[in-house]
Amino acid sequence: MPELPEVETVVQGLKSRIIGLEVKKVIFLSPHLEKKHPEETRIINYFVGQRISGVRRRGKMIIVEFDGRLNWLIHLKMTGQLFFADKNRPLDKHVHVRVLFKGLAQELRFRDVRKFGFWFCLEGPELEKRISASLGPEPLELNYRDFARLWQRYPSRQVKSLLLDQKIIAGLGNIYSDEILFRAGVKPDRRLHSLTEEEGRKIYRAIKRVLREAIAMRGSSVSDYVDSDGERGHFQEKHQVYGRAGSICWRCKTGLIQQKKIAGRSSCFCPVCQK
Repeated sequence: MPELPEVETVVQGLKSRIIGLEVKKVIFLSPHLEKKHPEETRIINYFVGQRISGVRRRGKMIIVEFDGRLNWLIHLKMTGQLFFADKNRPLDKHVHVRVLFKGLAQELRFRDVRKFGFWFCLEGPELEKRISASLGPEPLELNYRDFARLWQRYPSRQVKSLLLDQKIIAGLGNIYSDEILFRAGVKPDRRLHSLTEEEGRKIYRAIKRVLREAIAMRGSSVSDYVDSDGERGHFQEKHQVYGRAGSICWRCKTGLIQQKKIAGRSSCFCPVCQK
């Protein structure tokens, strides 16, 4: 699933292209997404002529804001892709939405092989209510004092489980949780009460470093993820543990990367570098 760095990369690409543009046409090729829109927007094509005023990310979700009362809330989930394509580029069966803009030669396409992604149409207050109910703070905006409070509130939880919980910290998933904990030198199954203050600070600093590095490298393409230009990211080239179970650790040169199920997810770590 695309995580914070991948979604942020897509958002940056959208912001540079569509802010200030008017929608020319919205074409839903799959009814499962169109059903998430109010009936009025389907009957009269509400968004035709609507101007995009902003594009932002919250957690792993993309928010497209309009001058009008309705907004789009988009989640790529497992296999979703949101990218620009030439209008004459052939469609495949996995493209579910096409958006055409006035003054833009290309169109925006939403492609999703497994159909887990969503494209909601929500009024501003409803959108904010949904977000606030399901997402914790943004990790890149979180100060250490508030981060430490999370440790104190959930002492019995495993550290990997906490990092994956979107209601506690928004935007992290399996890839970056593994990489963050490797950087910090902490095993993913450690209970929060067992961490020293210094280990907590190492995790906090690793969150900032790993996410910023991944954004700079336009995310990790380990499966379906592509950016808004349809290009793959490059941070997977720097993965130290994720997806490397059974391989020699590049840091210590002695430990074999192990894999363990934590919070229902496969977690990779080095038993030598992570204590």
